[in-house]
Amino acid sequence: MNVLLTIHDILNVEHLLKHADGLLMGNERFGTRLCHSFSSDDINLMAKQAHKLNKEVFLLANQMMTDDELDRFSLWLNEIDLAHITGIVVADMGVIMTLKEKNLEHKAIYNPETLITNHYDFNFLEQLNILGVYAAKEITLEDLEILGKYKKLQFFMVGHGHLNMFYSKRQLIRNYETYIASDLNLHNRQDLTLIEEKRQEDPYPVLEDFAGTHVFRSKVMNVFNHLDDVTSFLDYMVIDTLFKDDTYGMLVSEMYQTKDEQLKTKIQEIYNESWDEGFFYKKTVYKGKGGEQ
Repeated sequence: MNVLLTIHDILNVEHLLKHADGLLMGNERFGTRLCHSFSSDDINLMAKQAHKLNKEVFLLANQMMTDDELDRFSLWLNEIDLAHITGIVVADMGVIMTLKEKNLEHKAIYNPETLITNHYDFNFLEQLNILGVYAAKEITLEDLEILGKYKKLQFFMVGHGHLNMFYSKRQLIRNYETYIASDLNLHNRQDLTLIEEKRQEDPYPVLEDFAGTHVFRSKVMNVFNHLDDVTSFLDYMVIDTLFKDDTYGMLVSEMYQTKDEQLKTKIQEIYNESWDEGFFYKKTVYKGKGGEQ
């Protein structure tokens, strides 16, 4: 199993790759929920550095794109040294078709957030000749293991970080600032939380970026206690350090590599955060009218 890290600062490439196998990065025009928006030149420089270290780089192009945005994305790819890019994470089938037009579908990694819940849907995507797929983040460990048993493509999953649970393309925070006639400059801030009146002890990280507004689970999802389980079926585990920093990424990737319980406790104390196992043991149930399942 390979471990991928998101990145905040171009200066930290070598440090981050000490305990990780690759990096995830992007530009805000095409990627969303990024730790930092990098220019094409910066992406090419980091990809070259990683290549020299025999490590991998993946692009995040996970926005839902209009036709005009797809055209701009196609042109932007011409600026990227794709020889040093292993894969491109996308959430929109239109982006996969754009990659296909450029004979790049073999680099596509499909991440529709919540749609891939079984091995049939997972393997159906094989006919598109793409590289890999993310499973839905709301399915249990048992379901993930079954999916992994029958997978025919590279299996990706976020194994550590705040899971995104709400998304709107609207700039909701900016709209709120307009409503209260205040300019707090909260756009793209990674230190904001949303606190419910009846659950004040459980603040939700919230982010407004170029692509819209996102609300995340309060606790950090982690697979530390299930490393043997996920290693048996995962090809790539992502450590998402959004709302943190590169030092956090270095410590967490070292923790997973060394399986150091004391380091785990130290990280939680330094960053004052609570961890859980996400939906590993929580079945997602949808109820219709009248409470019917």
